[in-house]
Amino acid sequence: MQLARDSKQIGNIIRRARKKQGLNQTQLSEKTGLRQATISQVENGRPSARIDTLLTLFAALDLELGVAPRSKEWTIEPGGDS
Repeated sequence: MQLARDSKQIGNIIRRARKKQGLNQTQLSEKTGLRQATISQVENGRPSARIDTLLTLFAALDLELGVAPRSKEWTIEPGGDS
């Protein structure tokens, strides 16, 4: 499980999942119907990404969005981008 508390962390999770599946941004664009520029903006942590855009990307990458109470202590996952 990966924690994300801001748009940059969400973008990094999406980028890692895309690369793990061997997709480039253009291929993910074709798979989702989203513009390649939109995918780039999300991956770069643009804070104004719409929730439906994020959900589309999560679904295409076989990811789920979970919501949990914030823990008081947390660390960035080893190997994660900061």
